[in-house]
Order: sequence, then structure tokens, then C-alpha cells
Amino acid sequence: MKDNSNKGILIFGGARGIGGETAKYFSERNWNVIAADVLDKELAELEKSSKNIKTVHCDVAKFEDIENAYKFAEKELPRLNGVFNNVGIARYGTVDKLSLEDWEFTLRVNLTAQFISSSFAVPIFKRNGSGSIVNTASVLGHMNQKTTAAYAASKAGVIALTRGIAVDHALDGIRCNSVSPGSINTPLLKIVAEDIMGRTAEDVAAEWAEFHPVRRLGKPEEVAALVYFLINDELGFITGADFKIDGGSSIQLFK
Repeated sequence: MKDNSNKGILIFGGARGIGGETAKYFSERNWNVIAADVLDKELAELEKSSKNIKTVHCDVAKFEDIENAYKFAEKELPRLNGVFNNVGIARYGTVDKLSLEDWEFTLRVNLTAQFISSSFAVPIFKRNGSGSIVNTASVLGHMNQKTTAAYAASKAGVIALTRGIAVDHALDGIRCNSVSPGSINTPLLKIVAEDIMGRTAEDVAAEWAEFHPVRRLGKPEEVAALVYFLINDELGFITGADFKIDGGSSIQLFK
């Protein structure tokens, strides 16, 4: 295995789901990992799972928490090579029903937090001479479901933000790409199914699987593998791109 012991990554939303699996994926490949999240219990469990993982409490809706996560990462990591802005919430409703508060909070967490994070990452990467940012968009940044106006708009903004960072900082040795997951089997699916839809997670998972040509949901570790692929310096010619990881759901018009 390649020696990655001098490399470090900061993962926002890193306690569980896609972020947690990404933290484990990098640590298993001997990277030093900082996982930032509001889920303190899950963070503690994650930190126990690997000597390469350290954690920090972070509410990405708060500027000072993001700033603190970077201060912690610079202190604890031998070098910051990558940042994974894995953040996202959903507030559902049509534009005539959704409150301005829910609209603004969705953009604050899904888009503004990734902007703030990147604004801290870029100066560090400039000093280091290189670095890679991966932002979390969504297939709903490319298309819409009903009542997802706020979420879809925020994720489409992430894709545009990613391009902007890539263009502005290419000559600084900084790459920026985004990933657009489809339906991934994470704890969030259970929350949406039970708390929002009033159904069992198993029923919703089976229904959503049918919307994908591969007839299953994605696995968090599959997204983790894609993020690892994009962060690594061996792929220095890839920047400003968005990668759909959606089981083909966005390429099929009718089932």
C-alpha cells in the first residue's frame, strides 16, 4: 500500500453515512482524518474505530464552527491535502408553501457552508502548493422531484460554485470537483421515510430502488471510493467536474 501517512483530509458531515464511510475509507488507506459534525455520539464511536481518525464538533450553519474545524485540522494533521464538504439538509415544500426561513436555512447549510469551508481551504492549499476539494451536490442539482425547490436550487448552486473554485484556483495547484449522489442507503433515508413520509425505511428503500436502472440503492462506501478517487493527486487533470453516482437514475426517462 502507498504510504499516505503524511496526508490529511478534513471531512464535514463526517460522523455517519457517506461522511462516516469516507472517513473510514481514507483511514484504512493510512490517511490522517479529521471528521467534523454535530453528532457527538457518532463522532466518538467513529474516533474509537481508528487511530487515524480525530473528530471535532462542528455545526456548519455557524461560521465560527467551520473556522474552528480548520484550526483543529491544521493543528492535528501533518498536512491538509483534501477537504470533503459533505453537507446537506432538506426542507420540503412548493415555493408558495415553503417558509423563507426554511429556504434560507437550506441554502445556508447546503451551499453557503461549502463556500465558507472552501474560503478557508484555499489559503491553506495555496501555502502548501496543492490541494483538492470535493463538494457534495446531488442528482437533484440536475433535475427535480416535487417539493424539492430549495434543496435542488442549493445543490445546483454547489455545482456552479465548484466550477468557480476550479477556474479561479487552477494555477494555485488547487482542484475542485463535486459528487452528485442518487439515493444512497444511509441513516438519512430512515429519517426521511419514518419522520417525513410516515413509512418504514424498508418500504421506501425498495420503492426508491426501482427508480434506478441498477434496481438498488447506492452504498455509502461507493461514494467514499469516488471521493478518494477525486482527492488523490494522481488525478491532477480532473477539476471543475461533477460526477453523478446515482445508479443511472438520471439517464432513464421512463422505467
